[in-house]
Amino acid sequence: MVKLTHFWPFNVYDRRVQEIVLRQFAEAGADGVCFSPPEMAAMACDPGEIVRWKRMISASGVAFRDAHAPYGPMKDLSCPVPEAFPHMVRMHETCLRLCREFGVGSCTIHVGRPTELCKDASVLHDNALRALEKILPTAEECRCVVCIENIWDPNNTAGMLLDAIDRFRSPWLGICWDSGHAQLSRSDTPDIPTQCGRESWRNNGFPGGPPEWSDTDDYLRRLLPHIVTCHLHTNDRVRDRHWLPTDPRGRTDWASEMPLLLSAPRLMQLQNEASPNAENPFTVKQQVDSLKAVVSHGRRS
Repeated sequence: MVKLTHFWPFNVYDRRVQEIVLRQFAEAGADGVCFSPPEMAAMACDPGEIVRWKRMISASGVAFRDAHAPYGPMKDLSCPVPEAFPHMVRMHETCLRLCREFGVGSCTIHVGRPTELCKDASVLHDNALRALEKILPTAEECRCVVCIENIWDPNNTAGMLLDAIDRFRSPWLGICWDSGHAQLSRSDTPDIPTQCGRESWRNNGFPGGPPEWSDTDDYLRRLLPHIVTCHLHTNDRVRDRHWLPTDPRGRTDWASEMPLLLSAPRLMQLQNEASPNAENPFTVKQQVDSLKAVVSHGRRS
């Protein structure tokens, strides 16, 4: 059974409000939330946080259903600084063990993005492959699938993700499909300086944009056999807005995308990765209802 789960920025609230929000998810009909980077980082530093979150989760009626590991240039699988690389590997091994502690079966880990530290996509890709080789035994030990994610950069296209999948052919390695990131990698994105996908490719030596657009060459269908989890949100194809999937400003064609996603043979979860903030406010109930609405497109087909 495919589970529905939700991102929420619990780290911006104090403990009392975290408990309230968890109860609000249960009252809105949700049974899962995302085990997010701030919670993982807090637990890695303070084992008391593991106990606290277990108690809160148990009392709330919801559970951690999927996970997202900490990310950033030094935390991603492609970590380009040799002295930081082994620490990055150990960090992800810790995250996988935390997933086991909470019964979470998939953890999204970023491949990495070009930065001023390293812009060579082939070097970054090789680093990511070395990291996966080291952490996949821990993934198997913890019964938690490592999910690498499509973003909008030269080293996390469908081709790059599938190369990693083909190298290892492991049941403990899969793909996280991010619908918002796919929107930012389309061939019809506005050709303007603020368009983040085109900006990334320009900055990394590809002025014409990616040779592999996410709306061509069966991009999603090629990834489909390996998709284990999904991050669902929408945007205007300019920036990574993390709007609710049903936000009327968004441009995602859910009627086409959802039936495909629900046919993925390895699919475990669908996560609403919309993120509330001052410019994009919404309630817990709106979060839950939005995911149910877009999933219904796939279930009607």
